[in-house]
Amino acid sequence: MNRAIAVVLVAWSSAASAQPAGAQAKVLFRQGRDLLAAGKVAEACSALEESQTLEPAVTTLLNLAACREKLGQLATAWGLFIVVARQTRSADDAASQQLHHVAQARAQKLEPRVSRLTINVPLQSQLDGLEIARGEDRVGAVMWNRALPVDGGTYTITVRAPGSNQWSTQVTVAAENDSKTVQIPDLHNLPRDLDKLAPPPLPSDTGAPTIDHSRAPPHTSSKVVPLVVGASAVALLSSGLGFELWAESRYAAAKSEQTSQLRRDSLYNSATTKRQVAEALAVSALAAGGVAVWLYLRDGNRERSGATNPSVHVVPTASGLAVSGQF
Repeated sequence: MNRAIAVVLVAWSSAASAQPAGAQAKVLFRQGRDLLAAGKVAEACSALEESQTLEPAVTTLLNLAACREKLGQLATAWGLFIVVARQTRSADDAASQQLHHVAQARAQKLEPRVSRLTINVPLQSQLDGLEIARGEDRVGAVMWNRALPVDGGTYTITVRAPGSNQWSTQVTVAAENDSKTVQIPDLHNLPRDLDKLAPPPLPSDTGAPTIDHSRAPPHTSSKVVPLVVGASAVALLSSGLGFELWAESRYAAAKSEQTSQLRRDSLYNSATTKRQVAEALAVSALAAGGVAVWLYLRDGNRERSGATNPSVHVVPTASGLAVSGQF
């Protein structure tokens, strides 16, 4: 008698716990439908998912798939539509067959829009005990080197293997029609002490990097610039002398020309032009020579007083040289 009472109590307890779960699932399903109609998509998906957990049903799963699609989680929605289509594939009643056709059509329409992520693991990177995770989800070897559907978002790919450093990277996949690939390196060829490769921290007081003056290149001798300018002056003077001799030759040829007045005028004009060039070069040579002497004397004074070297730039121009900078 007592045993019969105990059996009845256990059966009643199981039924009592099952009935509230079914009722709660039904209420959550209705709330999910109402929230979805009101445009509160995220809240609707949460209600429908909880309803499906409490009491799995094909109709709830179909509504959850539609909700995930509205939320932009296309890969999840596509997978749920496929599950509904498979569960109703062999249905005999008209209602289930209708659900099958709806789910199948929605899945086919959604598939081209789904984004995909490939985790490429080359043969040399496939170490013994290699573990790959996408966020908190483990990526098994059967999923390597395959373009798998994923919802849009930023994913952290973490890779580890016994005896090797852990490696991780982030990849951002668009919500729709995107394709990304993550290349997994050979962990055995990664540096063992990654922290030693990081640049030293900046000083906290100013935020500016400290310059190691002991490694700075030595200053150029203060005599180099005057010597360069002086050599340029000599070159300009030599060029001017060459043009002057050329002009004299043209003048001589013009004076000796007696048969053609046109040729004689041409020679005179050519000689005049070359003389003008010679004069311009001579003036530039004198200016450069003066600058070279001035720089030489000024650098000597700076060295004796401990001042820094001047910054001087010699720039070629059409008529000679130009000197610019800080003196």
